[in-house]
Amino acid sequence: MTTEKTLKKIRSGFFDRSLSLTKLAVQSGAHLAMTGIKGAFSDSEGRDQHVKALMNMQAKLLTHELGRLKGSLMKVGQMLALYGEHFLPEEVVAQLKQLNEQSISVEWKEIDRLLKQRLNPEALADLTIDPKPLAAASMGQVHRAVAISSGEELCIKIQYPGVDEAVDSDVKALRSILSLLKLMPARSSAFEELFEEIRHMLHQELDYAKEMAFTNEARTLVAEDSRFIVPRTYPRYSSQRVITTSFERGFNIDSPDVLALSEPRRSALAIAFCQMFMRELFEFRMMQTDPHFGNYKIRIGEDKDQWVLLDWGAVRRFDEEFVVKYRRLIQGALEENSELVIEAAKAIGFLDIDASEKLVKAFTAITFMAVEPWLPPKDARVPAHLVDRNGCYIWSKSDLPTRITTLAAKYALSFKVRAPPREVLFLDRKIGGIFIMMKVLDARFQGHVLLQQYFQT
Repeated sequence: MTTEKTLKKIRSGFFDRSLSLTKLAVQSGAHLAMTGIKGAFSDSEGRDQHVKALMNMQAKLLTHELGRLKGSLMKVGQMLALYGEHFLPEEVVAQLKQLNEQSISVEWKEIDRLLKQRLNPEALADLTIDPKPLAAASMGQVHRAVAISSGEELCIKIQYPGVDEAVDSDVKALRSILSLLKLMPARSSAFEELFEEIRHMLHQELDYAKEMAFTNEARTLVAEDSRFIVPRTYPRYSSQRVITTSFERGFNIDSPDVLALSEPRRSALAIAFCQMFMRELFEFRMMQTDPHFGNYKIRIGEDKDQWVLLDWGAVRRFDEEFVVKYRRLIQGALEENSELVIEAAKAIGFLDIDASEKLVKAFTAITFMAVEPWLPPKDARVPAHLVDRNGCYIWSKSDLPTRITTLAAKYALSFKVRAPPREVLFLDRKIGGIFIMMKVLDARFQGHVLLQQYFQT
């Protein structure tokens, strides 16, 4: 991972980005040629180690360059880090995950230039902006500001130059280079659909008018639930590539201040977050799908704590038909009803109609296990050591992901043979984020009680 602290500017031009990727391909091709000859003369175990080392080296080169290019290339890399266990080698996923730790910001001089281009002079003159960024992401940078006329504290997100025009070519280029570097399976319709879904979501995240509309809609949807805060939007200080919202104070989820809260308060926050997830899926059918910790803050009160829900760019709407099918899949898992699980899995696209008996058996067993935190405490599937004296699931002690991986290995199953269904891609992303969030909060609650409103548990 690069050690640079700031970038003077983003290489936004098609030629610059293409040249950078071409250079990467040439470097990687040379490594492939040299190490390929060497590996051919190794024994079987040696070849395996050789392939792993080669994969790691290729992924490291790729990750370094994506971090420098930012934009949709870096964003796709981050997404693949989250979904990569479905179809990428573990060495590649491990390297791509470093993109989530990239903190390279663009120098203020460049950001200031962009603001002068994108905001009208009168609006810009009414702002005092902190040159030090609050956050630097893959496709934009956030700065804190104050509106001089009203004294309101604001957050301004400035889109990096050229990233909107580069999405299509970036996604296509990355898809090609992953194949060229032997980091991804051969072309198939399933993977093409996956990349098409990612491309669509990237375009949406770069549409700040749409993000503003989603933010306003979310603010209305949770207005009566005082456990949640959604920022206000400010059209006056926004444009096609700049979005300004209210600055909302709060602590990071993993901050000492939050972790020092009592167990009941942390669990109350956890319950609120899970209930919000269920409402997003089953009631709103509109979900913020990016569970990055930077998109959430916790405001600690004297007697009540609140979630601050930031960044409504990565929103996915689900049609009613999908939600009905997904609900049936979960219902089948809760009831250990194999027929219902298989029927729903095929309807959604987790399983092919002619899936092998071995694959169906493995998928069913894993699905039965995956709902563990949402089962009654006396269900035989819930390990006794993960239930406290009050019958609450102890998330911080759970090794559920590891056990699921072990179970998959037991069935000698590889899910690298196909991409996940498009509709599930970002939903899985959110569910994975929830698990991590619950562990960090050391949450304890009875999951089956939360599900009663939506399932017959």
